[in-house]
Amino acid sequence: MAAARRRWRGLGWAVGMALGLGVAVLLLAIAWNGGGRAHGQGLVCSSFGGGPPYAFETYEASRDRIPYLTAQQLAATNQLFTAGSDFALQEIDVGPFGDREPLAEATIPVPLLNAIGWIESRLNQGSIGVPYEGVGPVLISPSCAYGLMQVASSFSNNADTPSAAEALVGSHYAYNIAEGARILVAKWNTEFFPQLGSSNPFFVESWYYATWAYNGWAFVNHPAGTEVDPFRTRYDCEAPFNGYPYQELVLGCVENPPAPDDVALWDPFPVALPNVAALAFPGGPMDPDVYFDGWSAVFAAPFTGNDVSTPFEAMNMELPQGAFVVAPPRFPPGATATMRASIFPSPALRVDESSIELVATEEEVGRGTLTIHNDGEGLLVYRLLPQVDWILVDIPAGVVVGADFPLRADQPRTARVTITPDAEGLGEGLHQGAIIVEAILPDGEVVRIAVSVVVDKQGVPRYEAGTPLS
Repeated sequence: MAAARRRWRGLGWAVGMALGLGVAVLLLAIAWNGGGRAHGQGLVCSSFGGGPPYAFETYEASRDRIPYLTAQQLAATNQLFTAGSDFALQEIDVGPFGDREPLAEATIPVPLLNAIGWIESRLNQGSIGVPYEGVGPVLISPSCAYGLMQVASSFSNNADTPSAAEALVGSHYAYNIAEGARILVAKWNTEFFPQLGSSNPFFVESWYYATWAYNGWAFVNHPAGTEVDPFRTRYDCEAPFNGYPYQELVLGCVENPPAPDDVALWDPFPVALPNVAALAFPGGPMDPDVYFDGWSAVFAAPFTGNDVSTPFEAMNMELPQGAFVVAPPRFPPGATATMRASIFPSPALRVDESSIELVATEEEVGRGTLTIHNDGEGLLVYRLLPQVDWILVDIPAGVVVGADFPLRADQPRTARVTITPDAEGLGEGLHQGAIIVEAILPDGEVVRIAVSVVVDKQGVPRYEAGTPLS
């Protein structure tokens, strides 16, 4: 009977989505913004925009992941970006359910953010095949989640020119990590999701529901649901994912960190998980029917007019016994400035070409190349802005590695972007346009490149004065 009830509610959920019910769709977006955890290169996005994913190029740091772990430390403690930046960590709400207030000094437990990065991507920013200390396509899931933290909700994926924020998150690991941390805090701060105890962020266990929601507030992650192994043991971070809810994967990694080269990537920290068996009684916080009751309220709201800002309140539970406070890292004076400087040195933009001339015939479409340099240090993040619709680029945004950053000998320190005219619909003759190369990082400097194309649909040489055709 319970299984049938769940199937009926699942059908109601799908119907609500198909009807596009305003309140339900809005709340569904809140529930599903976040990470991906699938690691294939998707061709068409299955969520968060229906177009193809952006073909960003990124830098994959060293095998020891030290650059990533450094950025994780700073992001978790709100020291990666300065106050006022769009990528700075927002304040974290603390207190009892329904009466929480921002606490300026609150932070994310660093091992928790590390563990989310490992489960999402194995702490890799680039796709499979991009070497350590190399440049190549960003890691993208079939649902179009990008990079190390598998960020999905920040991207439109509408085959348009990416925004500056999209380019930064998709191309630079530090911005990707910062956005992942912001998504996690957004899950924590909204009371759409339940909470443990008085929402003390210094207990890693308090992040149980926010971590679940990071991967999507889905039944597949219910610890007493039919999608998990009821006989599972505590998760070891290098074991297969099968049979575990997402939040137990992450918390298992906090307690049993990965050691890819026989050296743990962070110090293990003990975790006290909720006693699911004791909390799954009828009407209890871990009862799957309580979870489904919350979704039923969400999808009935457009018809009932009921307030569903806290539909899962009945899932609130106390902090598990045995939980310990995770102390934020203590940095020596000046250390955070040095750490930031190692991530964000001083790149400088240079482009070889000042103009590009193309030819398009029935048989062949000419291609041009933009060659982008970084004459400074660190990672330069560029974005290409075609000024007319017929200019196509194969890489809309990416990075160029400065001379100081480690790069494999077989990897180029320039970005070469292919420019192609979309001659479909263009009349014969000369067409002129331009493309803007923007250095989003460091300072938004732009370079304008003139682009022209001669369209000859007959496929014969065009007459030039003084050159007989016969």
